Amino acid sequence: MGISVKEIVTGRKTFFITPDTSLIPETYLEDYFALGYECYFVENDKRIKISKKVDVILSLFRDVIIFFNIDYNIPDIEWPVFIKNVIDSYSNRASIGILYTKRQSKEERARLEHKYLYDMGVQCGCIQLEYQKKQNFELIEKILYANQAQGRRKNIRALCTNACTFTCNHGGASHTGILQDISLSHFSIISPDNKFKVQLYEKIPDFHFNIRGFMFRSDAVLIMERPLEYQSLMVFAFVNSTGANGLDQRINQLLIPNIYKLMSANCTNLLNQLYTRIEMSGVGELEELDDDEVI
Repeated sequence: MGISVKEIVTGRKTFFITPDTSLIPETYLEDYFALGYECYFVENDKRIKISKKVDVILSLFRDVIIFFNIDYNIPDIEWPVFIKNVIDSYSNRASIGILYTKRQSKEERARLEHKYLYDMGVQCGCIQLEYQKKQNFELIEKILYANQAQGRRKNIRALCTNACTFTCNHGGASHTGILQDISLSHFSIISPDNKFKVQLYEKIPDFHFNIRGFMFRSDAVLIMERPLEYQSLMVFAFVNSTGANGLDQRINQLLIPNIYKLMSANCTNLLNQLYTRIEMSGVGELEELDDDEVI
């Protein structure tokens, strides 16, 4: 089962360009995901220049926030000039923020903030990171919240592939199928056969899930059904062992990294395909993608 470009690019996303992972570890991305923020790191490498990666991201995604780590040294990039060009070229498509390590003097910090915030009009703040990475988690979280990086969804859904399956028993029969998407609160399926008839708000006990090798079980309640051409889309809410909405805490904590990896793989695969197209074209330009194109 392929995933369309339109589905992957939908929703607000935050990209950290050349982050200092000693101050912001990659594991933070899973924790931000659990809070409703879809965040990614974009590293520097020899394959595609950072400038081209930023062009690809801003050309592809409709609703994006980008934070630049201006302390990362790239020989052919002068950050103030580069960021000013990005702002001028993509002013209506991106919100820009600045990350930098702690400065030795208040005067140096004031000059830096004046340059980016007032002279250049950076919208998402100029954030000084602390040397202790634990302090930076809360600092970045506050910045994400202030810039409404969560978007419209409290719980981010990850689009699924054939590697995400479910099994349940209902009506005296076993039903198996592929998940359409999954979040920490809901999942959706295409009804696997005409025999899988569920009443709205009916509770189905003991769904078995396999998310790319991670297996878990949970009850679920049908909260919405939308007819399609030949089948129907069914949206379920997880129900925990106490009967409340959501997953049991232990399962929830184990599922967070697995859903994030699934979501991240979709975005990374799309970007890598586009980087490959640029390499193959030899001109460094990206053709406009069809929203219905499948990766």
